[in-house]
Amino acid sequence: MTAAPSDDLISRIDLALGSDPRFGSAPAIEARNLARYRLGLRVLARHHADAADRLERLSRAGDDVLRPVMYDPVLRNAFENDMAALETGKGPTDTLAGYLASGAAEPPGGRLDGLGPCERLSRPHVRPWARHAASWVWTDLDAGAGPQRALTPRLDELLAGTLSEDGSDSRITPDAAMLAALGRGADLLTELLPCAGTGVLPHVSLVGFARYDDGDESLNSISGGDPLPSTLFLAPQRLDDPWTAAETLFHEGLHLKLFDVLRTGSMVADPDRLVPIPWRTRSWTLTRVLFAMHVYAHLLLFRAAAAEASPGLRARYGPPPATEDVDRATPGSEAAARGGYTTSLERVTYLARQAAEVHGGMLTAEGREFVGWLIGAVTPLGPGILSEGGPVATPSTAVPSAAVPAGVPAAAALEPRGYRQARPVEVCPMPEQRRLVAVSPGTSRFRWLNDHAWLIYALCDGRDLAALREGYLRAAGQDADDRLGLGVADLLSAGLIEPVGA
Repeated sequence: MTAAPSDDLISRIDLALGSDPRFGSAPAIEARNLARYRLGLRVLARHHADAADRLERLSRAGDDVLRPVMYDPVLRNAFENDMAALETGKGPTDTLAGYLASGAAEPPGGRLDGLGPCERLSRPHVRPWARHAASWVWTDLDAGAGPQRALTPRLDELLAGTLSEDGSDSRITPDAAMLAALGRGADLLTELLPCAGTGVLPHVSLVGFARYDDGDESLNSISGGDPLPSTLFLAPQRLDDPWTAAETLFHEGLHLKLFDVLRTGSMVADPDRLVPIPWRTRSWTLTRVLFAMHVYAHLLLFRAAAAEASPGLRARYGPPPATEDVDRATPGSEAAARGGYTTSLERVTYLARQAAEVHGGMLTAEGREFVGWLIGAVTPLGPGILSEGGPVATPSTAVPSAAVPAGVPAAAALEPRGYRQARPVEVCPMPEQRRLVAVSPGTSRFRWLNDHAWLIYALCDGRDLAALREGYLRAAGQDADDRLGLGVADLLSAGLIEPVGA
């Protein structure tokens, strides 16, 4: 039997999981997403002259104006669909422009009220954890007037698309007791884990309640992801016990958090690669493996913190769960027949080894860093999650975030006349995070440049290669040829720069 973790250890892990600027810090993740929205709005403005003024104006607005609009489930879904259509060349690209041009997102009288378009229609208006985040509860929605009339049916449509069409489901309007229990669960989560627990709440825009049953399984909780962004739904019975409510909010909030992280990066080269899951009857994609690993690693911390909960917490919220089991294996699965894989530790161990060791060659550099950060943080709670001495993925086998295709010039074959920035590239600098987000003229795909790539991009201002090398060496303080050549190749492949004279 292992010794119980100390409060100090739990606090250190809580801080590590809730403060890392790449994967843990809610403010840092939100800042990257807001930068992405600003850039995307400018790209959409180029394509839709009739709404260009509104799109440009929103892109220049302060965070207090931009966030409520772009974190609205209906408008965020429209933005993501429009950007995907621009990138693929398939489907309409003017849905968000239509909402903005119609005035559907405008507050009454043009007065800033801090509410999103759908939230503005909620009756009564409820923010369940207003001290921590601007989330709101789907109570009843007013039909709206004028252009706002389109929002309520669209939100209903997105919900219907999130739940199975084969099941019997219904959204539930929460009563006062349910709202109180929801707030109580959030209070417990933020008291138990002040960093990691509190840090999931800003990623939740909308909380709703529903019942769902397809004959084989019933809904406990679900997070919307792409179809219903920034949204989670709970079954009412998840509120019966505050510990269950807190764990459910944590679980689904972590999914929404990783969705936001992945909007500003890439972790796997083959997102659809299938991985067998012993406690389920169907394989999961490698992307889903990372999502589940993210949750189970955090649940290790939640359960450890719950086991060491103070007498004060126990007095306010009752005793924590006595079992380490998270749920039962699916009937017909390997684990259902042979046993095992019922705890967070068993599951995160399996998933981490699949991601890092079996399929590690499919991780990008960012994916490798993500697994190393996550498993490194919780290893004191579960030594041996990764095989001893087994690397997450060696640099030689991990796929870089932006692979350089064949035909891109090597360092020795760089253009002597130098390089210039392609036009019209849209950029949004984030010096506080040492990143630059850019969209090249030939595609609407977002490119995230780290400080090294940003340096090279800035130096590609039309100067010749000798001056480019000199400026790079002076700023980087290291050998110019290899890293400069690779950096130029990456920027060329992304369409962000072009040779002088091209």
